[in-house]
Amino acid sequence: MDLRLMIMGLLMKGPAHGYDLKQTLERELSPFLAISATPLYYTLKKLEQEGVVTKWSTVSGRRPQKYVYSLTAKGQEEIKELLLKNITYIHRPSFNLDISLYFLNFLDPHDVVKTLKGRLREFRKLRHLLHRQKKELVSDATRRREYIITTHSIRFTEAEMQFIQDLIEAFSQGKLDAAHVFAEVKEDHDRR
Repeated sequence: MDLRLMIMGLLMKGPAHGYDLKQTLERELSPFLAISATPLYYTLKKLEQEGVVTKWSTVSGRRPQKYVYSLTAKGQEEIKELLLKNITYIHRPSFNLDISLYFLNFLDPHDVVKTLKGRLREFRKLRHLLHRQKKELVSDATRRREYIITTHSIRFTEAEMQFIQDLIEAFSQGKLDAAHVFAEVKEDHDRR
């Protein structure tokens, strides 16, 4: 996930301290999106250099100086364009599983089935947590965005679970030829 886009999106709400941005990223967005707030200040500095973010310092009592960040007019226009462009951007997700599937012929089929079953268990746990989260969000109108993201995550999780189940079934039936496994998985998917 593009941290630049996330920071600019958060600043659309109004000016914020770097620490507040970091907390929002970690508390509110990281459960839904694969993001790291680690390079936050570096990214803010780059945005400031590009003229899309401005900063000023504040001092409160005996506390150390803090910086407050805000979008410039240029930044407000750019974030709107980026968000709309992001909706139409189709990028194939990267899955670590795909690397192992590519080299499947070098693995023991029994180890593959055992590992796939473990992966399926983890996805079932994830689906359970997502459904629980969705129930909590459904009644909170202020968190509608998180509800939509959670629904999207549930659908992705269920599709991945079905694919894993198809692979387990193919391997369990002794159809160990990788080309045969993938052809069967594709056929099964096309029927749906």
